[in-house]
Amino acid sequence: MVDEVLAAAAAAAVDAEEILSFARALIAAPSENPGGTEDDAAAVAMDILGAIGASAEIIRSDEGRPSIVAAIGSSPRPSLAWNGHLDVVPVGDPSRWTHDPGDGVVEDGRLIGRGSADMKGPVASALGAAAAIRRAGIELEGTLTFHLAADEEHMGMYGTMVLRDRGMLVQDACIVGEPSDMRVGLAERGGAWITATARGKASHGSQPNLGVNAITSMAHLLLRLPEVLPDLEHPLVGRPSVNAAVITGGSAPNVVPDRCELVIDRRIIPGETDPAQVLAPFDHLAATIAQEHPEVDLSFRIDGWTEAAEASADSDIAASAREAIASERGSRAPDVGFTGITDARFYINDARIPTVILGPGSLTVAHTADEWVLVDDLVTASRIYARIFVGFLGARRG
Repeated sequence: MVDEVLAAAAAAAVDAEEILSFARALIAAPSENPGGTEDDAAAVAMDILGAIGASAEIIRSDEGRPSIVAAIGSSPRPSLAWNGHLDVVPVGDPSRWTHDPGDGVVEDGRLIGRGSADMKGPVASALGAAAAIRRAGIELEGTLTFHLAADEEHMGMYGTMVLRDRGMLVQDACIVGEPSDMRVGLAERGGAWITATARGKASHGSQPNLGVNAITSMAHLLLRLPEVLPDLEHPLVGRPSVNAAVITGGSAPNVVPDRCELVIDRRIIPGETDPAQVLAPFDHLAATIAQEHPEVDLSFRIDGWTEAAEASADSDIAASAREAIASERGSRAPDVGFTGITDARFYINDARIPTVILGPGSLTVAHTADEWVLVDDLVTASRIYARIFVGFLGARRG
């Protein structure tokens, strides 16, 4: 049973200015992926963790990418992981930003900067919650472990996957702090990265009738691409999706192209577990197009596969999250799905750890110019995290 007095005391000790300072320091530390490393952001996080009394170490992948594992608490069990990533997507065209992406400017209550929502802001909220618990003179009876990971934006191979492979995902439950508008995320999509190849016949550009244009062949597929989607729907993450992401073809202006490639992002939903079943509708569509246009020669291969994930709605961590949100907001938060791919899948699918996705901010502004999160939402999230940490792990006056 949650000690409401201690949970309320921990939430009340959350310091808005402290959270903002944590977030701005993290945003100012460059960690673009691809294009850099997380070392500067990890150094900032290590300083904060040291100041709040955590026992922290940097775990490097074989490629040198840094993730942080930090523990706070007095007993190994119960144990709770809080996972967040230190990398961010590239800034893109700086001219599209109103402010410098690394300045962490606050305007109209919004903290603006790369990573403010995805997800240096949520990291600051979680660290602020741990700082508040200490400031309130509260000692956790179990262990809170921060997993501040590298490389999430490129599928986590050099970050949370490394922690998994080194036997560090052993907690009783996990919170992944991706921006969910502080709704309880229990499922996420996966992805199949599919390359479509159209093969044609080269000829002189002045005699296109003697060749087969591979780009034109690919156009037949592009115009009908939604037909590859099955009639499936998940109650939390919705329907599968397909997106034509990258196209290349041709060799010179005066040559009919004999090859064209298209990279396709096919998002899968929980229950879609067989790559062959995902690929079969592509082959069927290609055969249909070839019946109508015999010159079209299309083939497909899967270059990457990431499983979707779904966690139980009845876990203790989901209940703790709902209770903490209700205490702060006065109403129950809905259970939702996450349309993107997160590191939650390593905890849910591989380590079989009960997990929720729960963080401030919205996925709709992640990866955009002028990415932002409301400062008030960072503070509310920190109060909710403080309540969850105390309620799930147990606590006493230090």
